Amino acid sequence: MNMNDYLTQNYNRLKQKVRAITRNHQNSDDLFVDLVTNLLEKPSEYQKDLLDKGKIEHWIMSSAKLQFNSKTSPFYYRYKKFSRETSPIYEDYITTDDEIVENMGKEVLDFISKELELYSTVYERTLVTEHLVHNKSFSEIAREYKINRKYISETVTPVKNRLFDKVKELWKHY
Repeated sequence: MNMNDYLTQNYNRLKQKVRAITRNHQNSDDLFVDLVTNLLEKPSEYQKDLLDKGKIEHWIMSSAKLQFNSKTSPFYYRYKKFSRETSPIYEDYITTDDEIVENMGKEVLDFISKELELYSTVYERTLVTEHLVHNKSFSEIAREYKINRKYISETVTPVKNRLFDKVKELWKHY
């Protein structure tokens, strides 16, 4: 059995499981198609290994969960953020960080840009600017700069947290 046969035979069942993970989000089918496409683009050795070990379903479910829950995933930027910005009623919870980013005016962005100039390395400044000011996900930055996503996260997150603490303090966002 090859990957196409497995996916064809289990397509509806896997799609239902992704819908369950995404709590029937209006774009869960799009996420499922993206995951299947991503899986089919993987090298044949990787696909064969997943088939042999019986881990295809696990790969799809864990990928769906990561994509749905992460604020830096392509799914978030493609669908959830768009829904939040265009829909008067958004069912998912909004975290404090989301509120700050969404309500960030020009004054706050200028403050963040000036604060970023204080950081010693150009590397740190560039990554944080790409993420906060240009609104790119860690994955997008990783692809663009050919850097490991985990390293980007480890670099950006502490700076972002310090900046958000200063923004909360100065603009009284709670």
